[in-house]
Amino acid sequence: MKRYKVYTVLISALLTFLMVGCQAEGDPFQTPEVQEGEGRIAINVAADSKMQTRAAKPLTEEQKNQYLITVRQANVLYVDAKVLSQLTEADLTVPAGYGYYVMAESCSERDAESKPTIYGQPRLVGTSALFPVVKGETSTADVLCTPANAGVKVRVDDTFAEVFSTYEMTVKAGSRQLTFSPSNASTIGYYNVPEAGLNLTYQLRAIRIDGGEPATVSSTVVMQQGMITQLSLHSTPKGTIQLGITYDDTFETEDIEMIIDPEADRLEADAEQETDIQL
Repeated sequence: MKRYKVYTVLISALLTFLMVGCQAEGDPFQTPEVQEGEGRIAINVAADSKMQTRAAKPLTEEQKNQYLITVRQANVLYVDAKVLSQLTEADLTVPAGYGYYVMAESCSERDAESKPTIYGQPRLVGTSALFPVVKGETSTADVLCTPANAGVKVRVDDTFAEVFSTYEMTVKAGSRQLTFSPSNASTIGYYNVPEAGLNLTYQLRAIRIDGGEPATVSSTVVMQQGMITQLSLHSTPKGTIQLGITYDDTFETEDIEMIIDPEADRLEADAEQETDIQL
């Protein structure tokens, strides 16, 4: 019995020794001197404007003057949306510890829908993996930024211009509404889009060259992060509007034919009125 107890004590002591040794070797934060020190963070940011990531490119000097950097450790904020090129050594010298991460963004959410004009701008965002900071050492945070919003634009071909003198396309998501017309034909409007996508309602009003009659089309399309939804306007010689919806970057195209026939609408209305009178 005594021999068994001796073996048990020896085994327990050996296991404790091994565990302490492993922790000391693999965990630099076990010693008080390291816990109380400071380390540095180096940040590498790359951007990829395509959702299907291939070879991301390091930021240009111009982009370094635009991208905003945030450094956190859990709920502790060390750098709050500061321009990358303006970061100092003091900004990136932080207490040693676990759970640091870096977020980079090409612009804020607010600016993505309001600057440089009301039509907004592309927004790329990325967050590094969690990493430790060790006293007296430099820890590198790699951040890959990918699209966090989506765009919409209108394209008009010659068949449409031959039948309609002008148009106005109104798009709306939530409370934000944008308008496209021949005066801003090349403009792209940007919306902040969640990962699940965003419903965009659009309404087209076009004026026929022959007779000046208006034609309208309205529907809803789902915007996806990192894609430009192109609303392409076509027309048959008789004035049938064909609206093609193309998502850039995936090349998936959905063509929707909208038939606008004022004469048929009048005949239908007259038939309904006759039915009412007969009743």
